Amino acid sequence: MIVGKSEWFTEQELEPNKIELMEKHPNITKNMYTSMEFVIIYDVLLIKCISASGRMHIRPVLFGVVLGALVVGIALAAVLTMYIKDRSNQDSDIIANTTTSTATTSTTTTTTTTTTTTTTSTSTTTTTTTTTTTTTSTSTTSTTTTTSAVPLSYIFWSFDSNFDDMYNVYNGIGMNGATFVSPGYTGYGSALFLNGTNSEYVLVSNYKDMTNTSLTWETWSYPINLDNYDNLMLGMCQTTSTSMCMYLMIRQNRTYFAFFNNDCVGSTIISINRWYHFAFVYDYIALTQYIYVNGILECTHNTSSPFEATNGAITIGAINNTGLVTPVAFWTGYIDQMEYVSRAKTALEILTDATLAAYYSFDDGSYYDLGPLKINGTGVGLSSTTGYVNQSILFNVSGAYFQAGAFTSLGVSGQSYSISLWVNKALSSSGGGTLVHVSGSANGTLWCISMLGLSSSDEIIGQSWNLSMVAIQGPILQLGVWTHIVTSYSMDNGVRLWVNGTLIGSSIPFTYSASSLPDWITVGTTFSAALSCAHGNVAVGQFYGMIDELRIYSRELTSSDVYALANP
Repeated sequence: MIVGKSEWFTEQELEPNKIELMEKHPNITKNMYTSMEFVIIYDVLLIKCISASGRMHIRPVLFGVVLGALVVGIALAAVLTMYIKDRSNQDSDIIANTTTSTATTSTTTTTTTTTTTTTTSTSTTTTTTTTTTTTTSTSTTSTTTTTSAVPLSYIFWSFDSNFDDMYNVYNGIGMNGATFVSPGYTGYGSALFLNGTNSEYVLVSNYKDMTNTSLTWETWSYPINLDNYDNLMLGMCQTTSTSMCMYLMIRQNRTYFAFFNNDCVGSTIISINRWYHFAFVYDYIALTQYIYVNGILECTHNTSSPFEATNGAITIGAINNTGLVTPVAFWTGYIDQMEYVSRAKTALEILTDATLAAYYSFDDGSYYDLGPLKINGTGVGLSSTTGYVNQSILFNVSGAYFQAGAFTSLGVSGQSYSISLWVNKALSSSGGGTLVHVSGSANGTLWCISMLGLSSSDEIIGQSWNLSMVAIQGPILQLGVWTHIVTSYSMDNGVRLWVNGTLIGSSIPFTYSASSLPDWITVGTTFSAALSCAHGNVAVGQFYGMIDELRIYSRELTSSDVYALANP
């Protein structure tokens, strides 16, 4: 007979078992401890039962052993499962940068059940059958912790007839009549138009955390009036103390990148009524501010501290200093393609953003612009074929052409430019052909010249305009062979022609007389409406062959630039 707890053992006998268990498993909770105490009590009770009587029948003992094993197994499984869960909860608070880990624990519980069946026949014989069934169940606890690298933060306002961020996170509200002008710098869509005399600006109320991080702000801006002492393109201010306000502005006709009393000042005098590309970069690791104007480094300044404002609205075209009823230092002019990224862009990236007007790889028959402005093109009568790099476009029917526009920089007098492409003229074609026709309209007219083409004897011609044609004549184009050609212009070097990475010639310095319009390029032909345009030494007409890797720049390429393009 099994008797009560007090008759078999004392609390002092149980305590060592409790202490040992709690030391081994410190995560066991109070609720779990009640079950464990029962298991300990039962084990001690069972041992005392066996020790007290050597005459105890085997069946009760066996039954006790089995039942004890069952209870212990279930209790331990519960303890282990809850222990793992507790550890899992602790692990979920640990944040890593780029790791994904999965921990899986399997707990197997074996339950043995003994069934005794007694059958009695009409005779006095009794048969007892004992059946033992073992059931194994497995429970699995999986803990998966997934953490990822902190993604780059990105904001982009195209200002194409709205104030929205491309990702609809930092959408703005036009204040006091802020509106748009068409086209924008890209030659399509629109740009933000702010009249500072009316206190117009854009309010972005959603706070953007830029504290203790690298960052880059870029924008195309066109100032109409710079009479204010400060002319804000973008601002954010928590309080007027060191490193608590950010200003991207023109101060007294110079670029200014300020964290308030922690500032970088440019050197170039900014003029009105022309487009500029401005880039403001902060390298948090180096604690350094940078200003770039049209891709050229203007200022480098080591800061005493990073930007530290933890609240405040972004204002485009003004600054709202803390405590002021309305913003101040309003911008008068256009702003387009404003972009933010939470890293410090390199000088080469900034130069590309500022001066690569378009890049058409023509891979897979695509006319998509891979440059920053996304001036996508169209094609008529073209097909895709093997190129010098991947695929090219094939001109093999009369009237075939590629066209893209509009390019603001090509329409600016005195503005440097470069055009780069690979050409492979068909063996069966006759002499001459238009490679690149530039015009003030999509039909090839208004202001219009053949900027790059072939003479009647297939000599390569690069040309520009200064109230008359200024041309450089190069070698005869080899038929059926890929040839790399660059024509460029700058006020210092005039028009230049490069073939396969080699400078063929330069003109005398002159000022490029442009259309004052966003220009279009037509590749491979000259439209009938444009036959009266200025063609110089180019024998205009249909080009037959292949063209690949077309790039348009708003700067003069250097010899190393040209060499790299000629040797991809």
